[in-house]
Amino acid sequence: MIDKQRMFLFSQLFPREKAEQKYESFYRRKRRLLILMGAACIVVILLLCISREEKRNLSEEGTLQRKEWNEGSYEVILQGNGIYGKERMVLTVTERRLTQEELEALKTEAVQRLTSEILNGNGSLKRVTHRLLLPGYLDGLPFQISWESSNAQIINSRGEITAEEIPEDGLSVSLYASLSYEESSFTEEIPLWVYPERMTEEEAYRKELQELLLKTDRENPEEKEIWLPEEMDGQPICWQEELDKTIFIVIPFLVMGMILLSFSLDRKLYEKERKREKEIRRAYPQFVSKLQLLIGAGMTPRAAFIRIGREYERKCRGGGKRQYLYEEVVLAGFAFQNGKAETEVYRSFGRRCRERECSRLSFILAANLRQGNEKLLSLLAEEAETVLLEQRYRARKYGEEAGTKLLFPMLIMLLVVMFLILLPAMGSFKKG
Repeated sequence: MIDKQRMFLFSQLFPREKAEQKYESFYRRKRRLLILMGAACIVVILLLCISREEKRNLSEEGTLQRKEWNEGSYEVILQGNGIYGKERMVLTVTERRLTQEELEALKTEAVQRLTSEILNGNGSLKRVTHRLLLPGYLDGLPFQISWESSNAQIINSRGEITAEEIPEDGLSVSLYASLSYEESSFTEEIPLWVYPERMTEEEAYRKELQELLLKTDRENPEEKEIWLPEEMDGQPICWQEELDKTIFIVIPFLVMGMILLSFSLDRKLYEKERKREKEIRRAYPQFVSKLQLLIGAGMTPRAAFIRIGREYERKCRGGGKRQYLYEEVVLAGFAFQNGKAETEVYRSFGRRCRERECSRLSFILAANLRQGNEKLLSLLAEEAETVLLEQRYRARKYGEEAGTKLLFPMLIMLLVVMFLILLPAMGSFKKG
């Protein structure tokens, strides 16, 4: 369905071309851009979906694939559906440990280092309230780690807090990590402060579920797959992997981009309309002066319009810039040559220009067809004087607006100058 208001706008922006063609061309281009952007959005969504599937680690059988030695471990976010509903768990799936034969065949150079990430959710080693995560190997290296405690009655070699009663001011204990590879070994002491733990029933369940996951990971480190537990304390657990949610964040932005693209195209169209209005207002005083001069030389307004239009076309053929006001003058000249009534042509000229000055001029020309050129010349002189006053007022207004816009940059420059002046003075005060 054709928008009549838009069609009229295109007829003004392209007065000597077919408005219907420009209208269809604009909306074809708009539809094409929206379709291209929509296709791009679909491609992005498909790529995100494919990437999301490629990142899936949990198989349909409920297994997680281990990476080979030296490929590193990875984290998987799981959702365990147990008696308290869905529980979100983070499990680090460690890489497959080498067998003794593989270690002897590989004979890699061991780099000795000790991981300190044993907190397992504790705030710090100075305040341990629940079990520590003590790894059995170094990530990425063929080290075996054994743990010992300075006091097994407080915390054992598995990182479990064994003390039944812990005072409020805590207990001091140390863990010793022995890292060995064949004949080389070293021990690292890790001092700890253990404090009593306060957990709700749900937190205790969550802790037990996390420990069950860790136990599952440690049971068979040589196996390539980990079978997640199907139940705990007689209650079934259904595991689901929590996948990347980037796709759900991207979709609203893509839709918003398509909406903004549509608004941007419409805005550019209305910006052209405002540019046309300003250009007509700037060219109007010169046009009135030309019209006054030609009518004063003995031409009729009709002949003056035709003469001004022909001169403008000649300049355009010579490489001159096209102007909206004179395009309307050319159309008025064509209407005169086609035999249209002068009154109708002047009114049509005022309607198409859509400016108050042009409407006033069309009224003057239409009302004074039978009063002779003398009366018309005096009215055109008054109109020229009125237009010059309006133009001066408009120029003053634009100047004030420009001055207001420059106020903020001038304020910033003033602050910079004040800073440059005060900086040496402050330095001299410090020396004094």
